[in-house]
Amino acid sequence: MIRGLLLLLAAPLWLPWRLIAWLRARAGARPTLYLVLSGSLPDLPSNAGLMGLLRRASGHALAGVLDTLDNAARDPKIETVLVRIENLECGLGRADELRAALARVVSAGKRVIVYADELGLSGFWVALGASSIRLAPSGALNVSGVAMQFTLLKGLLDRAGVRAQLLARGKYKSMREMFAAPAISDANREMLTSLVEDLSSQLQNLIAAARKQTPELAKARLDSGPFRADEAIANGLCDMTQYWDQLWDELGGEKDQVQTFDVYAKRQRRKRFWPVRPTRVALVRITGNIRSGHDRPGRSGPRATGHQSLRRTLQQVAKSARIRAIVVRVDSPGGSALASDLMWRELTLASQKKPMFVSMVNVAASGGYYTSGLKGVPVWANPSTLTGSIGVVGGKFEVSELLAKVGITTATVASGPRANFYAIDTPWSEAELQKVDRDIDASYREFVTKMADARNLSYEALDAVAQGRVWTGQQARENALVDHLGGLHEVEIALRKQLELPSDSPIKWAAPSSRRGLLGRGESESEALVDRARALFHAVPELGDALERALDLRGDRLLALSVIHPKWSDR
Repeated sequence: MIRGLLLLLAAPLWLPWRLIAWLRARAGARPTLYLVLSGSLPDLPSNAGLMGLLRRASGHALAGVLDTLDNAARDPKIETVLVRIENLECGLGRADELRAALARVVSAGKRVIVYADELGLSGFWVALGASSIRLAPSGALNVSGVAMQFTLLKGLLDRAGVRAQLLARGKYKSMREMFAAPAISDANREMLTSLVEDLSSQLQNLIAAARKQTPELAKARLDSGPFRADEAIANGLCDMTQYWDQLWDELGGEKDQVQTFDVYAKRQRRKRFWPVRPTRVALVRITGNIRSGHDRPGRSGPRATGHQSLRRTLQQVAKSARIRAIVVRVDSPGGSALASDLMWRELTLASQKKPMFVSMVNVAASGGYYTSGLKGVPVWANPSTLTGSIGVVGGKFEVSELLAKVGITTATVASGPRANFYAIDTPWSEAELQKVDRDIDASYREFVTKMADARNLSYEALDAVAQGRVWTGQQARENALVDHLGGLHEVEIALRKQLELPSDSPIKWAAPSSRRGLLGRGESESEALVDRARALFHAVPELGDALERALDLRGDRLLALSVIHPKWSDR
């Protein structure tokens, strides 16, 4: 009431400006909407102040892209959506959300053209939602199927004199193998084979539907890849070759017939003559490794999520009268078992105060799944999401041999036989290993018990699909580990239904700001170290991952972590 009265009193000041903006938005429509997709496509832009602006990744945020594409699908003045893909590295989960958004635009009767100099797996996955795929004449379609590679580091550790004294609970929990086994187990191979086959089947079915082929023909053609641009066209995987300037001219780019994504999004906001207060929904992100303490920031959100930062965020959101609901976006392979459990508790408390929805992105495994398993909270996963991995790993890396090699000796004075239990220069005895094994067993049972309660399953039924096994989102839905398939779009539909919002009522995704400025100089130095290590170990990215986990999870003895975390690229 007070807001309305103030608007009425100030009408002589704002009404003329609002009328001009409204008329310009109505008159400025052009038939082609132009969008560039690049980089990692985070859910929301960074809200980390000036440093966030300086370090913000190039490209758009996913939530804004999905919203604008859905507006374009409904806009009678939009005839064509032109999407240029450049160095897209968003993962298959996000790619599937984008593909579905483009498919909705096509279903609305619009033409969607995807153009790229070359396409990799995630870019092609997106492009399969379009009505036309075009490549540069000298470009390529770098797609020939789906593969997963599991790296074993025991040989390297042996050479260095480091012994991984790790124990795991779960037949398929493969993290221990990565550091302590000379070869992958039959169970691990079974799991990897299942994941590859399911993702391959999804890809073949998408090609079959989009390119008017049978799945069998799509598989046969993929098996002959990767493709030069002309080969991609000959195999029915793309439509034509064209230089960018030719396509731009075809669509009237030089004749002012094309409007950019940013301009169009701004005009859409101005199309409402009377200001409408949007419904604010908190988008809480759990990304990267799950660690004790505070977030380790990335360029557009947490690169690793700390339990204390998440607690502050959730407490702020739960108290806010302006926030109507919470959507938790999980894109994490897990990490600290303790931090995962503490985050699970804070999420459970917040879900009792506000409507909550969980949306899994590329990976929501192990601790990432733990934070998703909340009683009474519905869970969505994309078909290509990697999830599950309900299992626990514990132990230490023992370096007495390494110290001897470099001439270092230690002397210890202890009050009892286990006072120096986690010392890295002393191997565990058999009795001490049994103690670690009991701790891991207790943690695993707690994990399974809580997830069984969240999924309304018996312990035995949940344990049968746990055991550290990773599933695709599609498989997880079949095994009752998630409720629905889909991404932010599908979550928004359910959210509107629960909050009784009209389909055209605006929603504002709010990024809670209580996680800013929580890390100091030491963490910035760690971030730089990780980036340098990734550059150095480019050929073996698992080594960079291992260093990043070592920095994030130092001091944690029990881990809910999955090491099956593929990174798809367009190169």
